[in-house]
Amino acid sequence: MNYQDIKNQQPILRDCFFAFSTQQFEEGIAKHKLEGQKIYRGMSGLYGTESGIKELLNFYSDVNDRIAKECNPQEVYDYEFDNHECSITCDDTDAMMIIVSTFTEEQVKNVKRKNGYLNYSIEELFNQMQKEVS
Repeated sequence: MNYQDIKNQQPILRDCFFAFSTQQFEEGIAKHKLEGQKIYRGMSGLYGTESGIKELLNFYSDVNDRIAKECNPQEVYDYEFDNHECSITCDDTDAMMIIVSTFTEEQVKNVKRKNGYLNYSIEELFNQMQKEVS
């Protein structure tokens, strides 16, 4: 499987759902038969039981692990460079932050960058990522 195939996998939402209005929240509760259960609020409009939210987060963690093991950092950079329209902004920071958060510093150093106007060093990007995580 290539990066795009792995990245585009979709989880099965069990005991969790996304809602951005009261109506969607109520529909999510009914659809997933969660009436009377303790519902937690996750990030980005995610709601569900503790186990449902954990299952979804574990799915994405597993996807990220597969990308780190099975994909080439250059392939990921090239895809994300286009996906984030970095050539329009002349700033490849978004693409670089994705590979910095996925691969080792040694792997990232081998990536051939495209016209990054704000050409941050790999070390600066790793430092920035550490600040965001803390």
